[in-house]
Amino acid sequence: MSTHLYPEFSAHLMRVTETAHWLEWCDWADLILAEPFEVRNGLVHIPDRPGSGIEWNESAIAKYAHRL
Repeated sequence: MSTHLYPEFSAHLMRVTETAHWLEWCDWADLILAEPFEVRNGLVHIPDRPGSGIEWNESAIAKYAHRL
């Protein structure tokens, strides 16, 4: 299994998939995440938080929302 979209969710899926092969990491959402996932030595470190581990940075979302 390899993934190419929504890497924050794909990372969780790949943790539990025996055939995990390649996670294409893109930091597209980092600007609007409260705590973006960390990449160290070429590996994504998935936080030990409930659910998907994703929380929004509300002030960043408000900043960019007017552009929609």
